[in-house]
Amino acid sequence: MQPCWSLTLGADSEHLMGHVLPHKVFGTEWLTNHMLMALVAAVLVLLAFSVLASRIRPRGSGVDAYITKGRVSQIFEVICEYLRSEIVRPTLGKLTDKYIYYVWTVFFFVVFCNLLGMVPFGAILGFIDGIVTGDWHQAANTTAHIGGTATSNLGVTGPLAVLSLIMIVGVGIREQGIAYFKHFCPVPLTPWPMVFIAVPLVFLEVLGLFIKCVVLAMRLFGNMVAGHLVIAAMIGIITGVKVLAAGIAVGAVVMLGATAISLLELFVAFLQAFIFTFLTVLFIAAGAVHHDEQEHDHVEAAAEH
Repeated sequence: MQPCWSLTLGADSEHLMGHVLPHKVFGTEWLTNHMLMALVAAVLVLLAFSVLASRIRPRGSGVDAYITKGRVSQIFEVICEYLRSEIVRPTLGKLTDKYIYYVWTVFFFVVFCNLLGMVPFGAILGFIDGIVTGDWHQAANTTAHIGGTATSNLGVTGPLAVLSLIMIVGVGIREQGIAYFKHFCPVPLTPWPMVFIAVPLVFLEVLGLFIKCVVLAMRLFGNMVAGHLVIAAMIGIITGVKVLAAGIAVGAVVMLGATAISLLELFVAFLQAFIFTFLTVLFIAAGAVHHDEQEHDHVEAAAEH
């Protein structure tokens, strides 16, 4: 008889990490569950902000026409305004409204990927399929790996980091032109012996730029995998208990622990999206904004307050 927990772990029930690894879905040779969830997250972001745009758009006359309609839309609006005013403007200054769209897109895409990874789509679909067909074993094997956290795959966080690298360099060149590359040589080239110092420093600066983006990908990947690893280890404790009474007691403790870990993962889902976005903005500002411009913008912001 198939154990009840196999509906969650599926055909790889003996391999507790099976639900963390990427798996091909729908019988294809190229589509994995992480690719599918990344696509679903992107579509949901587009749909959510299409609705949000219609709720924010002024209709009618008077003050009420400019009030965002709907509680959910207001929550999204508050998050967008917080990112713009408290995260991006202090670093990018007058360039904020020019590049805020990329920041919003990255933040909400990562958030949606993280949150979708907490929904057990495979177990839900398997349960429904089992009720309809009565074949619980086949239902578990068919739907076990549908779903998953897209950001727990370097194939997703890696391209996100590459996009951030393109933005860092592209914005720097666009705003400062050829002067952007002076950031990579922090010492003068004259007199000529300084060349022997400048060349290693240029190499380290360029290497540091790539390392920053690699860290962006690895940080998000590692933190999103960590929660799944802990839950998988806890489930392994249940499957290792052979005595029924002891298994029930251990199972109750594990359920409480898994619930606590899931709540922590919910917090981490937002925290890691915030950190990824915040670091991206800092790296962009480092090459696109002059220090004197930043100080001027801070003075203007303080005067406004």
